[in-house]
This record gives sequence, structure tokens and C-alpha cells, in this order.
Amino acid sequence: MIGNNKGTRYPGQPYTGTRNVANDFTKGNGKSTLTKHFNDHKKDFGYTTESQYLSGARNFLEKPPVSTTESFVSKGGTYFRYDTATNEFGMINQYGGILTYFKPTDGLKYWLDQIEKYAPK
Repeated sequence: MIGNNKGTRYPGQPYTGTRNVANDFTKGNGKSTLTKHFNDHKKDFGYTTESQYLSGARNFLEKPPVSTTESFVSKGGTYFRYDTATNEFGMINQYGGILTYFKPTDGLKYWLDQIEKYAPK
């Protein structure tokens, strides 16, 4: 872990849970949230289809971390990942499904806030 003036930072680690793509962008009741997430975040990436957005999210969250990747797993089992170079942020829930994928407006500040709120202490 790397220290800084806002708390602890977490070097990127790969997702080690079991991915369940059937749960990607799906609420607990089985309803899809893909269309909403795509409409909210397509401008972040320039995607024109839900399929492109879903592929981008899967690629970001499943690829091996690089030197600019940071990640942690919350106490509840949610995997958080952020890339400081590309400003990409995504989460995988405890059931192996992608929760969200976007580029935060506040970038690193948003990531540090996530660490503060959800990272194990």
C-alpha cells in the first residue's frame, strides 16, 4: 500500500472472485440496469451501443492491472477498480456481476473518496 495525505492507496490487484456475466448490470431482482448505465455513461467513452459499453466494462474490470491501476475489495465483497491514467472506474459486486463503469468527473478525488468510504481499514 502506498501512503498519501488523503489516506491509504491500493495497488491494482486482479479480480479474484468468480465472474458471473449473467449478473452484469443486473439488480438483485433480475432487472437489467445496462440501458440506464449506458445512457448515463456512453459519453464518457464515445460508445454508440450498449454492446460496446458492456464490452468496455468487462475489458476494464477483467484485464490484468497495469502500473496505474488501483483496486480494493470492500468488507461486503465488492471489488472496486480505478485507473489513474485513463480515469476509468468500475465495480464488481459480491456475486460476480458488474455494478458500474464510468469516468468520474472528479477523477482521483472520487477514487480517494471511495477508498475513504469503503476500503477495509
